[in-house]
Amino acid sequence: MTVPAKLERSLSAYMPGAGREDQPENIHTDKVAKSLGYRGALVYGTTVYGWSVPLIVEALGDDWMSDGWADLAIRRPIYTGDRLHITLEPGPGGAFVLAACGDDGGAKVSGVVGKGTGAWTADHVRSKRTEVESLPNPRPLITLEAAPVGEDLPCLRAEPHDRLTNLFQEATEYERGALLARGRRVLSPAAISGRMTWYVHAVWDYAGPALHTSSQVQYLNFVDPDEPLTVAGHFRDAYERNGHQYSITDGVVFGADGREVALTRHGSIFKVAKQESQ
Repeated sequence: MTVPAKLERSLSAYMPGAGREDQPENIHTDKVAKSLGYRGALVYGTTVYGWSVPLIVEALGDDWMSDGWADLAIRRPIYTGDRLHITLEPGPGGAFVLAACGDDGGAKVSGVVGKGTGAWTADHVRSKRTEVESLPNPRPLITLEAAPVGEDLPCLRAEPHDRLTNLFQEATEYERGALLARGRRVLSPAAISGRMTWYVHAVWDYAGPALHTSSQVQYLNFVDPDEPLTVAGHFRDAYERNGHQYSITDGVVFGADGREVALTRHGSIFKVAKQESQ
């Protein structure tokens, strides 16, 4: 396989549903984001990852989706209409460096992707709580003081084709067509990673808007788009920085037949500090 010197694409960011006013805790809507000092609805970082997936597959091949890894960080807000320039360039050790930059050249999403096993998996914690449970009702409120650091979380079943899965699949296939592996359509790696966004919101009551900040994902198997997935989580850490309160959750994503399809480490802000108006 010939390794490309550099892959790139440019597009205008979009955020379906940005104008909704019926989701009082959704920072991906204009009303909520503006109340916290942002210019408008924040585009999901995982959507940007979805736009990047075709470049990664072109560089690393289909097998990256079943034997590869990604280490990503959301660094700056992305708004509807922002012009994004996504690049993928060879990095050390056969990995590729990913960057999604705005017109000013500053990275909004950045990371590294590669084949094989990601180094970060060495201290990943698999939850021992792997029997599927009912969705918490009511969901417990998460706070910095009471965060269950070191504890396993409920194992939850996620049905296919929910709003987030469809959003991240559509982003992956936007302008590029169906995502195929071995002759069949497969679930986007972005949608698999996005199961953790669904999961942490299903486990916790945030009592306000939350933000995804980072993802580390080890892909282990292809996933059918119609396949229900199960997520088991382990609460790794909680801390405060620059007024934001963060959580880190290790996860295992299982396919319908019980096989492991991904290991994850998901970073999010569960209490967002108000910004100076942008």
